[in-house]
Amino acid sequence: MAGGVFDVTLDLFPGEIVAVIGPSGGGKSSLIRLLAGLTRADSGTLTLDGRPIAELDARDYRRRVAMLFQQPHMMAGTVADNLRLPARLRGEEDNGLDVAGLLRSVDLEPELMEREAATLSLGQQQRVALARLLAMAPACLLLDEPTAALDPVSTQTIVRLLQRLCDDGVAILLVTHEIAVARRLADRVVVLVAGRVVEAGDVDQVLVAPQSEAAQAFLTAEGAAP
Repeated sequence: MAGGVFDVTLDLFPGEIVAVIGPSGGGKSSLIRLLAGLTRADSGTLTLDGRPIAELDARDYRRRVAMLFQQPHMMAGTVADNLRLPARLRGEEDNGLDVAGLLRSVDLEPELMEREAATLSLGQQQRVALARLLAMAPACLLLDEPTAALDPVSTQTIVRLLQRLCDDGVAILLVTHEIAVARRLADRVVVLVAGRVVEAGDVDQVLVAPQSEAAQAFLTAEGAAP
């Protein structure tokens, strides 16, 4: 158990998107913070490529398993400064970083690189935050409500970018309260209620024909039940 999460078993594979849904206070954020290494489990094992993370270098783990928060958290300075931040935090040279290429990878114009990051729209900032993670070439992305504060157009842009990353082999764990986003993006869905997995399986299995009463009650409350 860690932060209100109990007996959770979860696998995530390259090129796969797993959505975690459930009511507020159900343990979604606690789970993703645990997976990001921001909190520690009282028991159980978390592994990466079959190795317990306790055996891995913490910096290497956080580079390979990167987390995108609901709020973009732009650092003071330009967009380029933000994209160079991961290398600087690791004490590495960043002169060879392809800032323009990173911006194009998230459908932003390279001309934005010299703009103050704080002056961008929220949707643009979220894409810069995603590009900042991509600069680390992570194998896995943990996304905590990445579209929650975005307008529909920005949401569709983020959805399209995540689909592209999945096609490139990145593993993605998506915590979301937006059932439509989970339905469009996910290969599998996990329903977390009161810190426990009450339903897990393929998208159609979970969202169309949930078996547990807890999952049925949640989806009905969300207006997503068939």
